[in-house]
Amino acid sequence: MTGVQTCALPIYLSAGGKAYHVTEIFPLAVGNDLDVVVKYQASDVSDTARTFQENTAVIKALVAKYPEIREAFAGVVARAVEPSGRDYGTLLAMKDIK
Repeated sequence: MTGVQTCALPIYLSAGGKAYHVTEIFPLAVGNDLDVVVKYQASDVSDTARTFQENTAVIKALVAKYPEIREAFAGVVARAVEPSGRDYGTLLAMKDIK
């Protein structure tokens, strides 16, 4: 993946006045596509509508901070992870990330 910078974890992404603590970023092959998965700490994922909005904010913040991701991956998966390990994920295709 030429041109993609590596980043030391954990990192924090800011979106909507909130800081998200990112714990993992890794590539994931899905069919013929290569997506990037970003996992971050969340206190609760039971309100899936709110968690979906937060996942979308994390995806947009990640792509804004590392724009080279657009060229390397077909989509981004954000997974909010509770302390219990329960998580909730959202996939956005790169073309849908504004």
